[in-house]
Amino acid sequence: MMFVIPGIFLRIVALIVVSIASATDIKSHKIPNKLTFPAAFLGILLQGIYFASWTRMNDMPLAFAAGATNAVIGWFTGVFIMAVTKAFMSKFGHGDTKLMGAIGSILGPGPVLMVYFYYSLCFGIFSLFRMAIALPWKQLAMSFELQKAGGQWQGVNMDGLNAIRKEIIPVAPFIALGTLCTFLFEKQTLLFFGFVD
Repeated sequence: MMFVIPGIFLRIVALIVVSIASATDIKSHKIPNKLTFPAAFLGILLQGIYFASWTRMNDMPLAFAAGATNAVIGWFTGVFIMAVTKAFMSKFGHGDTKLMGAIGSILGPGPVLMVYFYYSLCFGIFSLFRMAIALPWKQLAMSFELQKAGGQWQGVNMDGLNAIRKEIIPVAPFIALGTLCTFLFEKQTLLFFGFVD
């Protein structure tokens, strides 16, 4: 064993990638291929070096191949889970799919599932909060009271809610938040779901 790459290095690379993606997504509502594809290839290379750095000199080529394979599986895992999500959220582009694939190649298949879990949680909470703010609560309450008193249901103006539903929300910041939450709460999450004792 000549050198060892610490796991924190891979996490720093992942955070840099999602930070750049977040900045471009907020600014232009796009996550460019010139970021996601090189990041995915870098992840494959880094995972290979990471695996090889922990083995004896004789085993380095095999360990490199194992690490690169782990990265490719991570890429496919990230792309697959985001592609399945697209079946329910058709308005989104595919930059976030490629970004999740890049994160999978850098971190591997297990961690990218946790990133997806936290991404979904953060994005869901944010979306519910935005919709709750846009609902005309006073009008709804008045309509319910009128109906209870025997009156007819009054129409409620949902223009604000409909406008928010049509807005484009940058997804990369939520993937970045999911990545950060994974690094901060990985052990607690694994304990909570019973994956470790």
